[in-house]
Amino acid sequence: MISNTRAFLHKYIFNLANLFFVLTLVCFLFPSRYALTRMEGLKSPVPFLVLLCFIEIYFIFQLTRQTRQNDSRAIHDIANFVFIVLFIWELFVTRLDVYPIIFIPSPENVFAVFIDDRIKMLLGLVNSLLLLVVGISTSLVCGVILGTFVGWNPRLTKAIYPIAKAISTVPALVYTPYVILIMPTFRSASIFVIFLSGFWSTFMGSINNTAFVEKKVINSAKVLSLSTPTILFKIIIPFNLPRIINNLPIKISAAIMTLTAAEMLGADNGIGFYIRNALNFGNYTKAIAGIFFMGFLVAGLNAGVSILKKRFIKWSY
Repeated sequence: MISNTRAFLHKYIFNLANLFFVLTLVCFLFPSRYALTRMEGLKSPVPFLVLLCFIEIYFIFQLTRQTRQNDSRAIHDIANFVFIVLFIWELFVTRLDVYPIIFIPSPENVFAVFIDDRIKMLLGLVNSLLLLVVGISTSLVCGVILGTFVGWNPRLTKAIYPIAKAISTVPALVYTPYVILIMPTFRSASIFVIFLSGFWSTFMGSINNTAFVEKKVINSAKVLSLSTPTILFKIIIPFNLPRIINNLPIKISAAIMTLTAAEMLGADNGIGFYIRNALNFGNYTKAIAGIFFMGFLVAGLNAGVSILKKRFIKWSY
């Protein structure tokens, strides 16, 4: 009983993450040199406090869901890193103002941007998400279908795979400026570069996945006299669905990098445009807030992929 109580207290209460969470809260009791030395002053700490409490609640919630020791340790390590960084940021910038330069704003001012510019950020989020959804979905559909078809035909595989492998080594960021110049609209250019950022890896992966399908599965389908389209769309693609979804986070990250670069070059809205506009006017507080916002977007999309995998993928290999 005593050992169980100690384990409970160590897991949920007396740990490094909670210590730095409390230390960050204690920092608010001390006066801020940042508010005295910076022209912009110090904004309301409420958004930053809300973020701290949300991270703490989410940290405890994740611990309650994990039963394996390795998973709990990983959650502790992540929370430790996050709270230590936030504590150092709050203490040395806001309270002590050790770095009196405009490039390092206080966390209060950064997270207050999410309240002050919430309309601009939400509109930029909607615009960027629309481009991402269209670009990623088309690249997945085309890459999976064409790659599966090429992988099914050994002759096409030998002819096309080396060419695709050579083209895929060129990052989409390299030809993003050129695509923006030649496409009729920025929206079509963005969708196209997002499409290219995910198509070639999906295409090549589908060729390889088709070759990895167990021969006994294919032979059983042929014994049943199933047509080629039926084998491709009813057997091979569903069989490879776990691999396709497992690679989605990488494709999403690549697509967001490509979209951000495109928006910073020629857009008039979107998350990348918000960051570029803030940098052009030397507003590093808003620029850092935009970077955090993009990080939250990536984390949310990856969490959505995990939910999608748990709901629709009932098998693995």
